[in-house]
Amino acid sequence: MIHAIKRILLMPALLIGFQSQAATEDLDQLLTSIRADIQNQRLSSPAGNNALERITSFREQAPFDFRVVPLTYEWGEAYVALANKATDAGQLSKAQGYLDKVWYVAALTPGLEEAQAKLDSAAKSGKKVVKPAKKASGPSKEELARQKKLEQELAKEKARLEAELKRKQELAKKEALAEKKRMQAEKKRKEEVERQRRLAAAKAEKEAAAKAKKAAAAAAASKASVAKTSSPKTSVAKKSVPAPVVAPVPIAKQATAAELGAATALWQSAKEDSVSIASYPVSADMVANRDRNIAGDLEPVCQAILDNDASVVVHTADKADYRWLTVRLTLCLRRLDKSFRLRHSYLASADTPSVSLHPSRGVSLVRKVER
Repeated sequence: MIHAIKRILLMPALLIGFQSQAATEDLDQLLTSIRADIQNQRLSSPAGNNALERITSFREQAPFDFRVVPLTYEWGEAYVALANKATDAGQLSKAQGYLDKVWYVAALTPGLEEAQAKLDSAAKSGKKVVKPAKKASGPSKEELARQKKLEQELAKEKARLEAELKRKQELAKKEALAEKKRMQAEKKRKEEVERQRRLAAAKAEKEAAAKAKKAAAAAAASKASVAKTSSPKTSVAKKSVPAPVVAPVPIAKQATAAELGAATALWQSAKEDSVSIASYPVSADMVANRDRNIAGDLEPVCQAILDNDASVVVHTADKADYRWLTVRLTLCLRRLDKSFRLRHSYLASADTPSVSLHPSRGVSLVRKVER
């Protein structure tokens, strides 16, 4: 009869015939309670507070949640351990009662067959073995049909979940690949734009240099032509003529203290005309002492300027600090990229000197606020 039951109960944790007060508990809390019941040997009693009732409640609320299956086997192993102890103590009837519960609820529990063989051997040696009660003789035909249907539904649901998971994984993989290609294309586009910009800048500088050279050559030729056409006679004649009185060239007017104060106030009220990408503080002591070792501190700033093709606003206490710090930045950038042209603006600041990065611009990033 025992072997017939083993062939019938192929599905673990098919729990029937118990009412539970924990039917409305949260599933995670139910799992926690089941573990606590097993650890404290509340396997199927007391009523209303035992592992078997909570396992039954969990299966009723979530028939497709397989987290309860390992706990069902732990429950069965606890009963197998109790049965082995009872067999060793000669309490064969009690041991068989424990094993009957496991055969009925979790027939695939590890160690169950060995415990039953041990008990059968003890019974053959002359000790009386209490046979299973009728309620443990196996489920009815209706129950077997219900269990078979449940098994089929479980298999279908498992297959559906696996197919859905595979579909989502493939979709995520395709999206990641598409995003990678998009980022690579965007990077190439930016590199090409930057290359074209630098080529255009180099071309413009070359043309400007050629124009300046041509203008200088034309001026030199004109001066030589004038000197060649002047005769000695004319020179003598000119000597006899009184030199014209030339009005003195007025010396540039020195700015008054009031004008300087107004200009300083105007610069101090200036504001940045765009939101900065990033801001980097600079050592006030190094700027004040004109310490050229500041080059090491500026390398990360220069690299960020190149990476973002950024224009900068230099925040210093006065324009002398601004000019010195701008030269340091220019030399730093030339060491990294000789073709890069730094676009910079000045903004007076009483705080720690700093360099803020802004999107590339062809005009000043600072606007003066008129009063």
